[in-house]
Amino acid sequence: SYDKENYNKYVWNEYKVPEPGFELLEKPFEIDTLRCLYGDSCDDMTFNPLAYTRSSPFVHPLDADSVFYFEAQDFNASELGVDTKIIKLYPDEPFPSTLFPDSALAEELTPNGDFKYFEYEIMIEDLLPTIPYYINVTAFDFGSPESGLAALESSKSNGAKTAYAHNTSADALANNKKVYCYPNPYRIDGNYKDDGFERQRGIQTSDDRIRGIHFVNLPPKCKITIYSLDGDLIQSVEHDKDPNDPTSGHEEWNLITRNTQLIVSGLYYWTVETESGDTQIGKLVIIM
Repeated sequence: SYDKENYNKYVWNEYKVPEPGFELLEKPFEIDTLRCLYGDSCDDMTFNPLAYTRSSPFVHPLDADSVFYFEAQDFNASELGVDTKIIKLYPDEPFPSTLFPDSALAEELTPNGDFKYFEYEIMIEDLLPTIPYYINVTAFDFGSPESGLAALESSKSNGAKTAYAHNTSADALANNKKVYCYPNPYRIDGNYKDDGFERQRGIQTSDDRIRGIHFVNLPPKCKITIYSLDGDLIQSVEHDKDPNDPTSGHEEWNLITRNTQLIVSGLYYWTVETESGDTQIGKLVIIM
């Protein structure tokens, strides 16, 4: 999480109803403002708002009746790459001359036409390649102290994107990556479910319906076909996704044949064919 460093100021009110106490009357103060108001100077880096608590509040030196303390507003993770894993992709880029991309200078924009100043990146490590993850960016506000409205966060689910921990179709194409599948060989005694590599899709889902072989580095639109050694068609999967979809380079086969039967042990061939006729071929071993 990334959040500006700001603090709520709780002020003592002798006339508060039903009894005297502290109350929140204003929006959060940013740390620079608090240093100027209550530090030795605006450059007083030693001023720490959290040093003043409900039991040990700040008493204003020029007004003994002005008593208050501070609490952090949300996370206060304000230093990119220090308090968080979020970094700026262009750390030296100044604020853009305009917020309208069509009017911006060419050097202010990325190759995709986005503002460099607002480009951020976070690296999420130790993800499993067989599990879909849901990624979203949410926004916080500080509510309305005057009306008692607490801080709000935008929806964590609305707008979330599904992604796997591997290349998108654009990455695969740009780096000339070949299609492959995993796990290969697939072993029924591999304990994939117990080790977290196969995710339950429903409360009543049987083990036979959560197994999966994953194809990656796919073009956004292609056909995956699985054959036996004798050339019999086992199953075909149509892969058709928007190139901008994070899962555009991935497809999963559930080990169920076109006759709705569980696959048996054996050596199989797979092909991946694009609309233009480009074809890649590979082998797959299944041990059931």
